[in-house]
Amino acid sequence: MIRIVVSEFYQETNSFNPVITHIEDFERRMIYEGEDLRNIHGPRALTGIFKAIEDSNGEAIPACSMSSQSGGAVDQRAVDLFLKKTVAVIKQNMPVDGVFLSLHGATQTTEYDDACGVILESIRKEAGESAVISAAFDLHANITPKIVENANFICGYQTYPHVDFFNTGYRAAEVGMRSLRGEKLHMVWISIPMIIPASGYSSMLSPFKELIDDAKELVKTGKLCDCSIFQMQPWLDVNPAGGSVVVAIGIDRKETKLHAVQLIQRLLDMRKQFEPDLYTIDQVIDLAVENRAEKPIILVDSADSANAGSTGDSVAVLKRLLERELDLKTALIVNDVPAVELAYKIGVGNKSVFSIGGTKNPDMFKSVQVEGYVKSLHDGLFCLEGPAGRGIVIDIGPTAVISIGKIDVVVCHCMSFNGDPQIYRGFGVEPTLNQMVVVKACTSFRAAYSLFAEAICLTDTPGAASANLKTLPFKKIPAAFYPFSTLDDYEITNGIIT
Repeated sequence: MIRIVVSEFYQETNSFNPVITHIEDFERRMIYEGEDLRNIHGPRALTGIFKAIEDSNGEAIPACSMSSQSGGAVDQRAVDLFLKKTVAVIKQNMPVDGVFLSLHGATQTTEYDDACGVILESIRKEAGESAVISAAFDLHANITPKIVENANFICGYQTYPHVDFFNTGYRAAEVGMRSLRGEKLHMVWISIPMIIPASGYSSMLSPFKELIDDAKELVKTGKLCDCSIFQMQPWLDVNPAGGSVVVAIGIDRKETKLHAVQLIQRLLDMRKQFEPDLYTIDQVIDLAVENRAEKPIILVDSADSANAGSTGDSVAVLKRLLERELDLKTALIVNDVPAVELAYKIGVGNKSVFSIGGTKNPDMFKSVQVEGYVKSLHDGLFCLEGPAGRGIVIDIGPTAVISIGKIDVVVCHCMSFNGDPQIYRGFGVEPTLNQMVVVKACTSFRAAYSLFAEAICLTDTPGAASANLKTLPFKKIPAAFYPFSTLDDYEITNGIIT
């Protein structure tokens, strides 16, 4: 029987978030070991990996699962702990036929820019050159030469908003098992030096949708075994940087490379189409004031998206609402532990002067002082409505709703899955009853909010996940990268074939 070690390390890093992601942040979501990995619920690539191994009559040997909310660079000790646990399982079960992994791919640590490359290199050393290593990655992974050199196969999400976690894990494990059963498969990796704002594209919308659909069609018609198009997380200030990448897997080496080159050329050609048109905060507020439909205007504050690794403590929109003294019914959310603690201290139904915002990243965000009324207090648990992860319970820590006139501010310890409307509804704030809703997400919100929004407005707001990439203090990323250079004369010549 083919024996496969299965493991997972999952964190998306934002280099401009100064708050280090510690082991405690992984423990908050629980660190799973051994057979407990099979019982992890929710939309996980890990679940798909187990299922594909089972369907191929292989034996899965579970090692370790560590995942955390997106944020600043990971304390290297967390990666060391993951490797210690995973390597121990590999050693205990040698010889193993393969190691199948769930990784994010856009992970930076306090010591390494290419954390997933280091993870794969370490696992390759222990498992041996003959072992098949296959990995499922997020669509926003930074696929580097070190990753490609140490993984036999790489599969990435094909949806954004991400809803194919399980399917991606299944694909990665299935192609790995096919190789172990004797199929001669070739992987082609081609990269271009390009990063684009995550709010500027979606697999639901043109032009990215057509590119993803065409890649899927190549697999459906049997021309490729698998195909992934990666758009590197644009708030990674790292070197090496994988930019935008096509990874294709096929039986015919020449044909596989041909399709990969054609896809990456199309991606390069459409680069300027991915730049989002941004509203100012005042323009969105004006639209909300003038809106007569019984549907809310969505102000997309993607720059402060916790999903994209920002700190979630910007109050730029709240500040502008207060300055304009508008009677506009609005819902917004802020990470602010001191505000939550004060709300708990004074209790429901009481008023106090609150200092809101700027608690995690004071160098970037300034607080506002305002009298607020404590409308409700909560334990921070809410249930996702989906479509991704529908029914999964999320914990954002002790939470309070503070009313400032017609503005309801949800203050919490650590927002998560902030593109799901239940982050408001779960605490008694109904988005559809507001004139304007502030959503701190890049694209994940579209699947749910597009069902009831009057208009969705991508907004130029401050934050570590700004869509205006040229405003961010990049220091490591190579200079010859779009949008910092035009790439008008760039020719696609690089790539690795395995």
